[in-house]
Amino acid sequence: MEIGKCLLLSAFGLFVFHSCGDNEVESITTKKTDFPSRRIFNAELTMTDSLKTTVKLRAPLIEMYEFAKVPYTVFNKGLDLDFFEKGKPKPGYLRADYAKIIEATGWYEAKNNVVIINADGDTLKTNHIFWDKKNEEIFTYDTVKIYRADGITTNISNNGIEASQDFKNFKLKNNHGTLPYKDLKQ
Repeated sequence: MEIGKCLLLSAFGLFVFHSCGDNEVESITTKKTDFPSRRIFNAELTMTDSLKTTVKLRAPLIEMYEFAKVPYTVFNKGLDLDFFEKGKPKPGYLRADYAKIIEATGWYEAKNNVVIINADGDTLKTNHIFWDKKNEEIFTYDTVKIYRADGITTNISNNGIEASQDFKNFKLKNNHGTLPYKDLKQ
């Protein structure tokens, strides 16, 4: 009977050690973090600073991934955003079919049918753009069209833009378009 117990314990030990390899133990102990921890449907959010509205956001769906290594927020069904600048009576506007925010790094991304209108009424259209909040810059490597408030298409770039976040100062790459010209000899 002793030999039977020893064989049974040995077989059990082999089963336990064989069936629980490193991969299985690791998958049991690691937490899954690639799921939204919070979902907000038909969101209408207003952010304020010292009782003044700074941002108004509208989105059909907001998904927050708070348990990811670097938490982020995704707007898979797009967003509309009004942003208010100090000293400007009219807000700026951003619309995109998709957006992603990584608040910890100050990194924002908007894709697909992106339209940005600054407080002065100048419009930027592209298909993909990034905003570096820390450095207050926007950039893309995609085609960009800028329409000034006076209605003139002043700049078109096939290879992107680097600009201040209000896109008053910008560098276009491989650009072409129409520039207004005044004859100084008049």
